[in-house]
Amino acid sequence: MRKLIPLIFFAFTSISVKSQSTFTQIHQLLQTNCAGASCHSGVTPTFNVTLSESAFYSALVNATPVNPTAAAKGDKLITPGYVDRSFLLRKIVHGLNENNIHMALAGTEGNNMPSGLPALAKEDIELVRQWILHGAPQTGDVVDNAVIDLYYSGAGKDDTYPAHEPPPADSGFQIYVGKILVPPATEDYYYIKHDLRLTSNLEIPKVKTMLPPSTHHFVMYKFFPGGAANYNDGLRPEALSSHADVSDGIGTGANVWTYDLPPTTAYFWAQNSILDLNLHIRNPNPDTVLACDLYMNIYTQPTGTATDFMLIRNYPVFTIAIPPDNVEHEFIEIANDTNETRYWKIWQLYGHTHKYGTDYDIFLRNPDGTMGTQEYESWYSYEQGFNVGYHRFGVDGTLEFFDDNNLLQVDPRLGFIHRARYKNYTSDTIFWGITSEEEMMVMGFQYIYGDLLSGIDNPDNNPLKVSVFPNPASDMISMNYILPTTSDLKVELINILGEKSLLMSQKNKPAGNYLDEIEFPEKYAAGIYLVAISAGNYQSVQRIVIK
Repeated sequence: MRKLIPLIFFAFTSISVKSQSTFTQIHQLLQTNCAGASCHSGVTPTFNVTLSESAFYSALVNATPVNPTAAAKGDKLITPGYVDRSFLLRKIVHGLNENNIHMALAGTEGNNMPSGLPALAKEDIELVRQWILHGAPQTGDVVDNAVIDLYYSGAGKDDTYPAHEPPPADSGFQIYVGKILVPPATEDYYYIKHDLRLTSNLEIPKVKTMLPPSTHHFVMYKFFPGGAANYNDGLRPEALSSHADVSDGIGTGANVWTYDLPPTTAYFWAQNSILDLNLHIRNPNPDTVLACDLYMNIYTQPTGTATDFMLIRNYPVFTIAIPPDNVEHEFIEIANDTNETRYWKIWQLYGHTHKYGTDYDIFLRNPDGTMGTQEYESWYSYEQGFNVGYHRFGVDGTLEFFDDNNLLQVDPRLGFIHRARYKNYTSDTIFWGITSEEEMMVMGFQYIYGDLLSGIDNPDNNPLKVSVFPNPASDMISMNYILPTTSDLKVELINILGEKSLLMSQKNKPAGNYLDEIEFPEKYAAGIYLVAISAGNYQSVQRIVIK
């Protein structure tokens, strides 16, 4: 994390911060307040706070509560990284954010603790919450006590979007993360792994995020199968980026953003999906701590409703360098994919820079490699319908949405040409970076697959429509396909010698639209392969590259 904290705040920190590990502080806190005769001093069946620090950690973290209501939810006494799934926190919260549904005790979850005694100090409750949010480690000083003290001394501000009602219970669910305490004069970049605990595959026709005004950007990534195992639970700094292990980033920004997808389309989340939430947040206040809450409403529909699944691509350019000469500089790049077999049908298109950007244009690419029709202009407000007279950057960047019944069809072998312009009025060269004082050049789009590309060898009368991605692949593929009838499905990988490896087999799979994520059963050598899909009397063969 990048912390730009004034010297006066460092002085405050050096006086207030405790030297013990965060868990040592929490262990001592609970021993002091919860080991009375009527509490947890060795009585059965509740846990014993007088245990040694190591034994108490084992009895607390990822331990199933005795309370049957909490246990039935799948909650633990402490669930690392999940404030709303940690039963102990709900027991001690005593009115701290009681208006927050994620903090309130259910009627059958017993009484607040300590039993019959006043609540712990708010600073102490906050210490527990922040420790959980940072992954609840046994060792390490992971929570800055000075930030907590400053927040509760009157120098704190709740940076929360006020209207954050969840969807109706029969229409979806809400994801909550918070409170994230952002120190004064700080710009931070976080990742938060979030296990959805799904009981089935989901189709999602609508996503709504309700985020603090201080949000620079927010992205809901989805881990590739198995990728989440490489990362700890809880807040992670930018240094522990997951970009190589995630896909399908749904990007939003401050306040309310809603993606209401075109009819018959949906995002697809498999039952084993785990998200990685990426938050870039700024606190420009020199002496105020921001307490940020993140709310995400996920709306669902019965599986089999969608006929196409919405996919997402981004084309970042990491090589930009803008000299400090106060002169406009231009960067031009191609965004295409020569391995695709179907047209892209684009629903949303955007370009993104930070504050030194002056223009972002996106053009269709002609067969001769030149710029064709311009499809995106950053000076144009697609929300309001006119040119605003200046480049819209950062969280204020404009988004172009194509009509639900008239999506932009693009041949991915040609793709786009995107062009960004910048003017650096500082005294230092500006390079790619995540903070608002650095720059970015990123174009992206949300799309579904259309018809087969011209020249692709696959009979037009074959109703088995299949798209395989990513391409190139490494250790897994996603396969979007439509079964015309109930069929025995088989998917095989074929190398250049004709040797076959079974990737998936399923008997009597019902007709419908599917998006399956398939992990390779072994490590394959880099090269060109065929993915052969058979369903009853129908077959489809897709060429992929394994890197």
